[in-house]
Amino acid sequence: MKIHGHGTGTTVIELMVTLCIAAILLTVAAPALESFSNRQRMKAAVSALHNDLLAARSQAVYRNAVVTACPGAPDSGCTGASDWTGGWIVFEDINGDRQRQQSEFLLRHGQPFEAIEIHAPASRQEIRFFPDGSTPGSNGSISLCGRGGPDGAKKLVISNIGRIRRDAYPGINSSLCPA
Repeated sequence: MKIHGHGTGTTVIELMVTLCIAAILLTVAAPALESFSNRQRMKAAVSALHNDLLAARSQAVYRNAVVTACPGAPDSGCTGASDWTGGWIVFEDINGDRQRQQSEFLLRHGQPFEAIEIHAPASRQEIRFFPDGSTPGSNGSISLCGRGGPDGAKKLVISNIGRIRRDAYPGINSSLCPA
């Protein structure tokens, strides 16, 4: 019995053409994927901080107490700095000293975000909400900048009446963005 026919495998040339096309597609897609990842990371950071500040305001009204949000950690309390990059805490400030004691109830704890720098002005290191939902002093803002640079920067603006809104911040100082 005689068998006639050709092999059904792929040739080396077909394999090389396929690999070249895959390499070209990967080269084109990698920057777009990194940009997408940076935008998603920024959205997550802005949403997390925005939601925690909204919860702080809500809890101030609900508890009829002063609630403070500041950069820091549950164990060490507020850092006393304007850099929120390492995370933040939200707590009921019973004694009004703007520092969390162990007896004061921790309401929220925000985790740091990779490659996102978060800063408040030096004059407004913490955000306090009064029982009526308002905040003392002038309007405040917290800036967020990621690897996308100043063009992708965002800020949260907190008004005296306690309203918190998101906004673009293309005019941010580029030194506040990660390298």
